[in-house]
Amino acid sequence: MPLGPTIRRALAQPFRTLRAIAAYQLQPPPMEEFADYDEYWNKRGAPSVIYRRWQLAAEAMEPGARVLDVGCGSSGFLAYLRQRRPDLLPAGCDTSSVAVDKARQAGFDAFVHDLAQAPLPGTYDYVTCFEVLEHIPQAETAFRNLKGAFRKKLFISVPNVGCLRCRVRLALFGKFPLTVCNLHVNEHVRHWTPRDFAYWMKREGMVVERMDGQYGLRGFYRWWPGLFAHGVVYVLRRADRSPS
Repeated sequence: MPLGPTIRRALAQPFRTLRAIAAYQLQPPPMEEFADYDEYWNKRGAPSVIYRRWQLAAEAMEPGARVLDVGCGSSGFLAYLRQRRPDLLPAGCDTSSVAVDKARQAGFDAFVHDLAQAPLPGTYDYVTCFEVLEHIPQAETAFRNLKGAFRKKLFISVPNVGCLRCRVRLALFGKFPLTVCNLHVNEHVRHWTPRDFAYWMKREGMVVERMDGQYGLRGFYRWWPGLFAHGVVYVLRRADRSPS
């Protein structure tokens, strides 16, 4: 008796999943060179998806809060806030003048700032720093310049080099783990597992209030982000502050 289309699709799904896993494990790192982050933002363009990190941060902020998005790029998160949370007061900054120009052209308050060189000017209720610290060799200096600018919570997201697919790529295939780089593998110069990140935050006098997976192995990355999430979002507060 011939198999129906539903059964055929169900039987084929595991093979498609295995092919996708094998393709990732065997692929070479991306090598599209760029001279600096001005050229990077000219090449990359605006994001075409809504990231879970944006949703998690937006849901945690009360009306009227002042928000600074550090590493705002071409203003993807700021645009999301304008649509979903018009009751907030967002601004952005980036080391790239091209990115800041794009954000300003979109109607946002934005300024150029190199987090590795100087503390952020002013203070905000909330500061977000999504997919930034892994790009900075002096991540410790950058974080210390970052953490003085928020009053309530700091939201950070970084790739998770400790996820299962990174472990398998190194252990079984002898290839250095790949995190999500858009153009060139040299975008990411620092790497953390969730345990490494928690240790670092403790040394910096910070408390991880919440850790969430933002993408990864479907059905599992929210349940066990340390192993199955390819990227992790952290909600932080200072250790000398009580939870709000």
